[in-house]
This record gives sequence, C-alpha cells and structure tokens, in this order.
Amino acid sequence: MIEDVDRLVRCYGAFEQRVRQWTEKWCRSFCSACQHVCCRAHFCIETRQSAFLTRVVRHFSPGSVFNPSQGWLGKRGCTLVAGRPPVCYEFICRTILHGVAGDALRHHALLVASMVVTHVGKKAIGGRHVVEATRPVDLERINPDRFLRRLDQAESAFDLATDLLDGRPVQHRTDLFACIVSPPKKEQKRR
Repeated sequence: MIEDVDRLVRCYGAFEQRVRQWTEKWCRSFCSACQHVCCRAHFCIETRQSAFLTRVVRHFSPGSVFNPSQGWLGKRGCTLVAGRPPVCYEFICRTILHGVAGDALRHHALLVASMVVTHVGKKAIGGRHVVEATRPVDLERINPDRFLRRLDQAESAFDLATDLLDGRPVQHRTDLFACIVSPPKKEQKRR
C-alpha cells in the first residue's frame, strides 16, 4: 500500500505543479498590479496537518521552510512547488473574475481551473478529502482507483479550461466542466 501512496503523491504533485504554473502565469497580470497579499499563514497550516500534503511537500518541495508567522510565503510568493492546500487554488479575487466577465463559458472555465486540485482528493478516503487524513495510517485507506479516476477527470477538464482561457480553439465539452463544478447561475434580467 505504501507504493500506492507514493505513486498517488507523485501523480498528484505533478498535476498540482501544472495547475500552479498555469495559474501563476494566467493571473500574473492581475496579481502584479495588486497591492494585497491573499495568502495567510493560517491557510498554510493545512499542509502541516495533512499527512498527504506533508508527503507531497517532502517529495516536491524539500527545501521549503515553514515559518509560523509567514507560513510558506517567501519574498517571491509561496515557496512550495507542490503540496499547497487546495484552497490556494480555489481563491479567485473579483479583479480576476472581472477578466472573464460577460463570457459565461470562460467564467465557468476559470471556476473549473480553480477547483481541479480540490476535485482530485474528494472522497478519496471514504467520504473524506485526501487532505483530511491527519495520520499516516489514514493514507492506507485511500481508494487509489477513485483517486486516479478523479485525477483523470481533473486533468481533462483542466486541459479544456486552460485551452479555452488561453484562447485556443476547443471542442465544447462542458460536461467535463460540470463534473468539477456546476456552471454559474445566469443572472436574471430585472423587469
């Protein structure tokens, strides 16, 4: 079972790296003009409480040092290559959301891109998310088939979302999006 967990850590971490790199590139123009730091040390603590994320950090970010007041934040942002809490990808500020305003499909694609890391770990341990495993023994209860199936869904949806957001032609297979996050509700016109 340890081999399974090691393989899941490698697959998850490699996918998270792809998501992180794309997110940093896509959001750079918004974040570079912003004066607020979104990250807070209390978000970083999840990495240290989660047996799974601890293993991801150990494998992908061995040189990163946790600071109780700054978390994983360094002078140039987060020092983790992989192993960030999923909430780090979920947060999308209003300014970034306004960047896709008026285009429902691109808006949905952005929401999907922000939720793919979270999607991978859902119900990996019974009904619990993989990051909720606080003891190493909990990792032995991961359902590898479910985890890898969700990873495949997340990768496919992420590829479609990033193609769409980056302006590449895509086949409209929004059914992939719906398995990650429901489409945003359409605003009703007022009479």
